[in-house]
Amino acid sequence: MAGDAFLVECSDEEVEKGFTKTSYGYEPSSAEVVRLYEALAQDGTLSLAWRWELGRRLPTPSQSDSQSEKEEEESEKVDTSGFDFDEDTPSMRPAPRRTPGSSGLKGSAKKKTTNFENILANVRRHKKLEFREKSRSRKESSKK
Repeated sequence: MAGDAFLVECSDEEVEKGFTKTSYGYEPSSAEVVRLYEALAQDGTLSLAWRWELGRRLPTPSQSDSQSEKEEEESEKVDTSGFDFDEDTPSMRPAPRRTPGSSGLKGSAKKKTTNFENILANVRRHKKLEFREKSRSRKESSKK
C-alpha cells in the first residue's frame, strides 16, 4: 500500500440513523425539517459543507504556444503539386430546385386538408353516380 490512509464506508444503520423510512423512501425526521425551514427563514440560504475525500482535480493542462504554432505552420503549408487527392467527392446529392411558381410539396407529400363544403359535394356526386348505376341496371333488366 502506498500510504496508511484508507477509507471505510459507513454502515446502513448509520445512514438510516437521521432518517425515517416511509413509502416514498428515506426522509429526514420532522424535527430536522422544521430546523432547516427555520434556518432558511432566518438566514435566507443554507450553507452546504461538503468535502470530497479525493480532493480537487488538477486543471487540464493547456497546449503550449510552441505546439499550437507548429500545428498552424503545418496547416498553412500549401500543396503545389496541382492535384488535390485528399478531397473526397461530395457524398450528398443536391436537392431539386423549387421554381417560383411551385407551391412546395407535391403529390402524396402534401398535407391532406378538406372543408365541409367539399365533403357535401362528394356526397352529392356519389349519390348521383349511384342513381345512374341503378337506372342503368333497371334499363338493362327491363330489356331482357
